[in-house]
Amino acid sequence: MKQQDLIILHGWNLSGKRFDPLTRELKKLGFRIFAPDFPGFGEEPAPDTAWHVADYAHFLNAYIKKNNIKKPVLVGHSFGGRVALKFAELYPAMVDKLVLTGTPGFSPIPSPKLKFFLFISKIGGIVFMLPGLKSAADKARKWLYYIAGAREFLRAEGSMRQTFKYIVSDDLVASMNSVCVPCMLVWGELDTIVPVAIAKRMEAQINSAILTVIPGADHGVPFREAKQFTAEISKFLLG
Repeated sequence: MKQQDLIILHGWNLSGKRFDPLTRELKKLGFRIFAPDFPGFGEEPAPDTAWHVADYAHFLNAYIKKNNIKKPVLVGHSFGGRVALKFAELYPAMVDKLVLTGTPGFSPIPSPKLKFFLFISKIGGIVFMLPGLKSAADKARKWLYYIAGAREFLRAEGSMRQTFKYIVSDDLVASMNSVCVPCMLVWGELDTIVPVAIAKRMEAQINSAILTVIPGADHGVPFREAKQFTAEISKFLLG
């Protein structure tokens, strides 16, 4: 009997290798596991131009074809879950099931705060070039992005900075509405990056989605608590 394929999609500033503990556990269930790096992370170079979530979904499509992967289960963590949702919208016939964890289907950043971040990132480069402000530029940027809830933006370089802005701005409501495969949401109770409140809104938005909250776990539950995470999703995956 041919093994079913499963793809682990990593979060922002992570890589496929970070999910080795989860890969080991899922292999015990009999799956053929893939854990690619997205462009700009791990061993994959950053794209020449800034990407939207849809661009990463197209990258995943090319990866699936290149590796002869057949109708995989997608396990998406955080940013990787965004890509999984967009992929399921664009290529619905190519997905078997979805497992989303710590995924911001709705932005965890309040709208005014998000708009403030986008405004600051747009004008910051101009303002901080003014005489007398250059020396304070780094500290000022860090402070502004901190209060805007987007510290990850500071860690991004080159095309990845604009990519980050695109990613946090891309609306996924249509993607959630379009989900037509079984979908399980698995959250850490103590996730402060994408709180459980977001997961509950997603459960209501995605048709037939089921939500499981793991007590005492945080945003990194799929790799920090790989055994428990796998135990929670095993019945869903094998059913």
